Amino acid sequence: MTLHHRQQQSLLSNSDTNNTDSYRSTDTEYNNSQADERVPETSHLSSTTETFFHIVCITAGTGILQLPYALKSGGWAGMAYIALAAAISAYTGKILVRCLYYKHGVRLQSYSEVAEAAFGPRGRLVVRTLKDVNLLGVVGIYIVLAGISIDSLVVGTPVEQFGERFWIAASAVVVWAAIVAARQIHDVFVLSIFGTLTTVVMVVIVIWLGVLDLEFMHARPPTKAIDIRMMPISLASICFSFGGNLNWPDLEASMKSPKKWSKALSLATTFIAFIYACVAAVGYGVYGGHVRSPIFLSLPSGIAVSIAKAMITAHVLLACPILLTAVFIEAERDLDISSNTLGVFKERLWRAVFRSLLMLVIALFALFVSDFSKIVPILGAVAASLVVFVIPVACYICLFKDQRQFSVWEFVWCGLIVLIGLACLVVGTSQALADL
Repeated sequence: MTLHHRQQQSLLSNSDTNNTDSYRSTDTEYNNSQADERVPETSHLSSTTETFFHIVCITAGTGILQLPYALKSGGWAGMAYIALAAAISAYTGKILVRCLYYKHGVRLQSYSEVAEAAFGPRGRLVVRTLKDVNLLGVVGIYIVLAGISIDSLVVGTPVEQFGERFWIAASAVVVWAAIVAARQIHDVFVLSIFGTLTTVVMVVIVIWLGVLDLEFMHARPPTKAIDIRMMPISLASICFSFGGNLNWPDLEASMKSPKKWSKALSLATTFIAFIYACVAAVGYGVYGGHVRSPIFLSLPSGIAVSIAKAMITAHVLLACPILLTAVFIEAERDLDISSNTLGVFKERLWRAVFRSLLMLVIALFALFVSDFSKIVPILGAVAASLVVFVIPVACYICLFKDQRQFSVWEFVWCGLIVLIGLACLVVGTSQALADL
């Protein structure tokens, strides 16, 4: 399984906002009297609806295509794994944002700062490295996938002769244009809407073709209720499809009403779990033990499958600028690229130069490093497992252990998340190594 099956992880939230929110240490909601006073001017901040689309666009992507195969590995119990993974994703996303407000009256600015508050400078360095490697690697893989997909879609047309490398380069240019043109996450709201719609269209096509194919089958392929031996692989595959919380601090910072973050995350995660369950149930129910990954390989060929492939290709390109948010915002803050210090013109110039250089590096790796698509999944399996599952829980317990009383059940739940994260690390790394 490659990294693009695992990751679907505020272009750009205002890096100069006044971080004076407070977060109650014994609840999961913001202090209403201060949460919405963070930024006097909210004309460029995101609504709850916009945040919903951003979350769906980041999370629900190519990972959905391997869910029927995940059920093939674990049986129908995989439907319960989807619900479990959704609950874990929503919980870790909420506690990560909660950690930003662990100190009354001060909001930390990034995931890295949360790690530093919990574990010191080394914690920040580790999380920053894992986060950047994961996100930059995902974007690189997405660009490669988009180029390969476009090349296969244009077979038989006059542009067929251009080849894969041309389309990979063209995909990188598209991502570069979006990331340079936009300054805040509100500016790419349209991308998130279209990214979500492309996923929905793809899901509808997959379900429709699967149901139609069922009518022509003489006998339905066998399925199984549960496979204990393959449960770790099935659960890890599904959990990776819910990864995305590296961007949550920046998305929450971009909201007009940050106190509604939990609501937006819960609704988006529920919606994602629903479409995941639909694709998984139809794919496995129709093709059973014969289902392949990605699900396109099991569907009857034709124009509908081509449209579905085009939709998922569009989705990964639309998601790339948003995924890069967590890298750019923190780097530009460290480099002091802001209008306050440089002025509006120089800030835009240096922002464009910095992002262009980083996109150039990603594109060159995608184009010319022959084992790029094999090496990145190994690093991504380690990074995603730790920063999506293990580290948010560790930071939460460390920062709040002196502020509140944890119940036994909360410790059990947190322990389960850590165990699943470590299992994902082992399974993901072993599968990535096997693909070399």
